[in-house]
Amino acid sequence: MTPRGQSGVALLTALLIIALVAIIGTGMLSQMNLALHRSGNIWQSEQAWWYAVGIENWLGKLLRQDAQFTDIDSLDEPWAEPVDYLPLEGGALKGQVIDLQGRFNLNNLATSGAGAASTNAPVSANPAEQDPVLAQFTRLIERVADTDPVTARTIAASTRDWIDSDINPTLPDGAEDDYYLGLTPAYRAGNALMASPSELRLVKGVTPEIFAALQPYITALPQTTPINVNTASAPILATIAPDLPPTTGESLVESRSDEPWKSVDAFLQDPALAGRQIDANNLSVTTRYFQAVGQITVDRAQVQFYSLMERADNGAVHVIQHSTNVD
Repeated sequence: MTPRGQSGVALLTALLIIALVAIIGTGMLSQMNLALHRSGNIWQSEQAWWYAVGIENWLGKLLRQDAQFTDIDSLDEPWAEPVDYLPLEGGALKGQVIDLQGRFNLNNLATSGAGAASTNAPVSANPAEQDPVLAQFTRLIERVADTDPVTARTIAASTRDWIDSDINPTLPDGAEDDYYLGLTPAYRAGNALMASPSELRLVKGVTPEIFAALQPYITALPQTTPINVNTASAPILATIAPDLPPTTGESLVESRSDEPWKSVDAFLQDPALAGRQIDANNLSVTTRYFQAVGQITVDRAQVQFYSLMERADNGAVHVIQHSTNVD
C-alpha cells in the first residue's frame, strides 16, 4: 500500500474513533440527564407527599377544634371551605374536605332488610317496599342516573347482594356468584363491605354512565352511618322518603342556607316535609367520616391525594385510609 493510501486509512480510522466517542458521550450525557430528571421527580413527589401528610395533620386539628365549639356539622363551617390556591414552598395546593355522611353509604345495605327478600322469604314484586334503605338507594338511582324502575331495582338489589355475606340473590332482581361467574371475564361477588364506592362498577346493571352519575352521591364507609341533613345534597335529601316531589331537595337546601338545623327533629319540622313519615334513626346533624381531596404541585410533579378521616365521639381524629396518584 502506498504512503498516501496508508494516510487515508489512518484518517478514516481516526474519524471513526471520533464518531464512536461522540456517540458514546452523547449516550452517557442522555442517561445522566435522564437519571437527574428521575431523581428530581422522585424528590419532588416525596416532598409533595410530606406536604400531604402535613395537610392531614392540619385538617385533623381543624376538625378537633370544630367538635369542641359546635354540636353540629354544616357547610358554613371552616372545614367546608374549599381551597382554590394556597402557595407552598416550591409549589401550591388546592383541595377541599368532603363530609362523606352527606352521601349515601353503600355499606348501609349490608344490614338492611334482614334478608326479607332472600330466596328463603316470600317474594315481593318490589322488595324495596320492605326495606327503607334499599328503597332510598333505588330512588337515588332513578333520579340522578335517569334510569327506569326495573334497572334501578336491579342495581340496588344487586348492590346489597354484593355486600351481604350470603349467596342468596335478592329476588327477583338481585345477583350473586351464579350471575357473575357467567360473565367474560368471570368473577365472584364481593360478599363483604365495599372498601371503595368504585366497586359499584362491578355490580350487575351498572354501566359507566350510571356509575359516573352516581359517583358524587355515594360513599363506602366502614360502618353503618346516618345521613347528615346539614351537608347532604339536594338529590340525597329528595330521596329520604317515598314519593317526595323532585323539588323537595332544593327546598330543603334553600331552607338550611339561612341557618343549619340544630337537630333532626328541627329538620323533620321543615314545611317541605309536612305530613311525611320519615325514620329519624337514619338521619343526623353531625358527622364522623370526612374525606380530604386535593392536588399538590411541586415544580413539575403533581400529587393527587385522598385521605379518609374518622372523628371519634371524643373529638380525636385519625386517618384510616389514604392514597395518592402521581402525575
